[in-house]
Amino acid sequence: MRNEFISNLAACARAAIADPARITIVGNDAQPRFELFHAASSLCSQKVRTVLFEKQLPYRSNDMLILSAMGPDGIIPAEHYHPPYVRLRLVAGLEIGRDFVSGYSGRPSVDTDGFDPCAVPLLVDYEASRVIADSRRICCYLDAVSRTPVQLLPDADQARAAVMRQVQIVDQMPNGALLYGSHPDADRRPDALKVVMETVYDHKIAAIEAMIADHAEDAELVAAYRAKLSKERGGRAVRRDAAFQRAARHHVDGVLKELDRTLRASAGPYAAGHAFSLGDVLWGVNLVRLAYLGLAPMWDDLPNVARYVEMLAKRPSLCKEAVRATLDSLPPSQAMDGLGTCMEAAPA
Repeated sequence: MRNEFISNLAACARAAIADPARITIVGNDAQPRFELFHAASSLCSQKVRTVLFEKQLPYRSNDMLILSAMGPDGIIPAEHYHPPYVRLRLVAGLEIGRDFVSGYSGRPSVDTDGFDPCAVPLLVDYEASRVIADSRRICCYLDAVSRTPVQLLPDADQARAAVMRQVQIVDQMPNGALLYGSHPDADRRPDALKVVMETVYDHKIAAIEAMIADHAEDAELVAAYRAKLSKERGGRAVRRDAAFQRAARHHVDGVLKELDRTLRASAGPYAAGHAFSLGDVLWGVNLVRLAYLGLAPMWDDLPNVARYVEMLAKRPSLCKEAVRATLDSLPPSQAMDGLGTCMEAAPA
């Protein structure tokens, strides 16, 4: 039996989505066990959707707008700022047991940076009456509850540790810094994306400040919004900070070189051997994002990474949930031209 409290919260969060066409059922179950709140363009959402694809799990999909905008009547908050969704996410936060995020690093990791109460993705498991936040936790959870048709985390301790090492490396990637920040030496992001990012933080901050003012009597919501405000103000402060942006790019350079060494030493074509794993899911999504941002030249001299990207982009799950989702939801990027043929190249 479904937990009525969670079901009601999820229904209210779903009702706050402006366009009902963005609420769909994926798969052939009219009342699926899982419900996902996500965004097509969200890197962390793409990771979760790739796992759901690999597992062939039906779910209710709520594709949210996660950028605030200025309308004729003032600021239009992003849909994951709406109180019903934040309240649902706070249920997941209780299970995680981490303090709210209190600043900005550009990383998505809950373990090192704290819990963001206004973010996607978010998974509801109605059978278990649980709400799970954080893409790494969601992906591991889905692998635990469904071991077929593919198992993404091996049972053997040593093999599992090798996969989780890759998962942790990707979890520390400064993806936010790369997407929102302007690199002082070589900003290779698509020009159309740069235009969008000129006002993105101003709109985020204005929307959160409006939510705080509108819900001043609700201490729980205000605390959540203030944490989010701290993070977004921190992001705005460093988006053109040369040292911060160079450090982010330097970090990526280091982990790509490490990945090349790992692939060279691997017993099989994947990061942890012969079997496709959760590490490959997360790397695949992240490498597609790097390519979109014009950073594929970073692996020009890393032949193992170059081979790995080409292979992963042809896997149907990553082709659909990373490559095609990126092409369809973000401003165009000529750097994606090669990966954009994955639908034709991917095996049936």
